[in-house]
Amino acid sequence: MGVSSLFLVQIAVWQETIVPGAFERDLCINLPTGSGKTLAYALPIVQMLSTHCVKCLRALVVLPTHDLALQVKEVFAAIAPAVGLSVGLAVGQSSIADEISELIEKPNLKAGICYDPEEVTQALQSSVDILVATPGRLMDHINTTKGFTLEHLCYLVVDETDRMLREAYQSWLPTVLQLTKSNYDILFLPLLIHLFHRYLVP
Repeated sequence: MGVSSLFLVQIAVWQETIVPGAFERDLCINLPTGSGKTLAYALPIVQMLSTHCVKCLRALVVLPTHDLALQVKEVFAAIAPAVGLSVGLAVGQSSIADEISELIEKPNLKAGICYDPEEVTQALQSSVDILVATPGRLMDHINTTKGFTLEHLCYLVVDETDRMLREAYQSWLPTVLQLTKSNYDILFLPLLIHLFHRYLVP
């Protein structure tokens, strides 16, 4: 990545997230584009996920456009493999079948054996630890992809939050929150968290 030193925001976030109990509360970062927000949240998420080697979807980053999602995915992909984590992308630019093959790991089935379809579905599991997605394609996977689950989600990042609110991307968020357990952390960027409560929570 060519990083020789951290930006101020990255240092500040790192210091906030390494103290005991840091991820027991939400974190809001409000800074302009190009100030280093992506690496600021990517580093602590990768660090925290690397301490528990369980293959399931545990971090979700949602952005409004394909280009932004691709940029963020590249940041995660540059650091996550070093600690054994994998990163997926769901943005709608490729076929959903291609995305499913990258996001979902299918069980090894032997030829000539009749399997219970329900048991096969239950055996499906995520092949990525971190998913970067746009709202529309995320909802596609939630609604139609067998084996796609958010029940193990620990970290939810909503990047470009001001744009997500302004451009009416809100409908996906209540669904995501309903599908996750209560032990997630939400990092809303770059807008104050009270705007989320004002516009999205009934």
